[in-house]
Amino acid sequence: MTLLLLACLAFLLLVGLSARRPAESRDAFFVAGRRGSVRGIAGSLLATVVGGSATIGVAGLVYERGLTGVWWSLAGSIGLTVLALALVPRIRAFDAYTLPGLLERLYGRGVSVVAALLIVVAWTGVMSGQIVAAARVLAAIGAGSPALWMILFTGVLVVYAVVGGQRAIIRTDQAQAVMIVMGLSLGVAALLTGAGGIDVLAEGLPPGSLSFPVSSAFGWADLGTMLVLVGSVYLVGPDIYTRIFSSKDAATARRAALWAAALSVPVACLVAFMGLAARALAPGIVAEEALPWLVAHALPSGVAAVLLVGLIAALMSSADSILLGQGIVLADDVLARMRPVDDRRAVLLARVCTAALGLLALFLALSFRGVIASLMFAYSVFAGGIVGPVLLGLLGGRLRPRGSVALVGMCVGGVAGLCGSLPGLDFAFKAQMPLIGLGLSIVIPLLLTVLRGGVNGGTAP
Repeated sequence: MTLLLLACLAFLLLVGLSARRPAESRDAFFVAGRRGSVRGIAGSLLATVVGGSATIGVAGLVYERGLTGVWWSLAGSIGLTVLALALVPRIRAFDAYTLPGLLERLYGRGVSVVAALLIVVAWTGVMSGQIVAAARVLAAIGAGSPALWMILFTGVLVVYAVVGGQRAIIRTDQAQAVMIVMGLSLGVAALLTGAGGIDVLAEGLPPGSLSFPVSSAFGWADLGTMLVLVGSVYLVGPDIYTRIFSSKDAATARRAALWAAALSVPVACLVAFMGLAARALAPGIVAEEALPWLVAHALPSGVAAVLLVGLIAALMSSADSILLGQGIVLADDVLARMRPVDDRRAVLLARVCTAALGLLALFLALSFRGVIASLMFAYSVFAGGIVGPVLLGLLGGRLRPRGSVALVGMCVGGVAGLCGSLPGLDFAFKAQMPLIGLGLSIVIPLLLTVLRGGVNGGTAP
């Protein structure tokens, strides 16, 4: 399988590099010239949302607590659907490149810079989660040194992201989406035929594993928390907003988001089935090793190879979108604000930042204990600090707060979310702190706006 993995990485590198065109303007490098089609953007969105959390992470959740673990992916699909139906035209009406760029139009530069710094910190953790997931897969199948594969994994996506920009990301994402669906489909088919069928697998599951939508291990409060926390990241996600800005127009972006949301549901079901199958066949393993265990021990070699390629493609598709997105955010929304630069230098700065953040994420990946743990940390800070102000800016109308007021809500909500995710800090309602942070980031600006009788003077569509 080592040769297959190398071939997969080489193929994706070539696909990414083949998209290289002169990309010396912000439009070309940051948003692929705003020419994305429904198929291109939908494929890119699907590949982006089906990453380490939606594969390794969801399979681990299903293995650990049963079918309710699939809500992680379903919450994302719901968030993406709401985004498409309610927010896409408003977002696309702004001539922005990034989520912080949108916030600058809504609230001013101060809010934009703070949001950009939060996004870079949070999404570095998310990218590290993808690298952790890749290490878990490769370690489980015994394909050499996990550290070496992590370096290769990161190096390949850094190269094509730096060279080809957003066009390369969208093109490789489409190929990766095909790999993901093919690998998962063949894996499920092989398990159904080779393991005796669904009835035999069900007999090996603990009681309550098939309970849905809630179970004894996952109640309605847990479901509500996941819908808000995970769904909000899809509703207001920097990598997703970049795809919206890269589309030809609002109608294209809306249709693409709806297609991606719809296609992510059967993908989630395939992953959930594999998590249940791993629990029936191998009770007692580490939860997040469910999919790697199936690759190494339960599937025919040919199918295992295709599934392995699909998993690596899933991890790379999320990691490359995150990496380039945060590189652009750091370069254009933070550093270029300190000293304005022309398009050519802005692109060069984005390339340097992308490469540097890739190395940082690789370094941080060594300290993370699990995929879901790292992502929950990032999502808690992001949902508490960023989601509320964005929704207020897009939907608040006359109650849209001033930039200084939105900044207060952003800081309070972000700190609350951070308190809910810090290890070693235990108190009665710690699990609810990200939701409390999200609520505070909305309620505080609204109250201050009403009391002060003022609204934001920024530009609105």
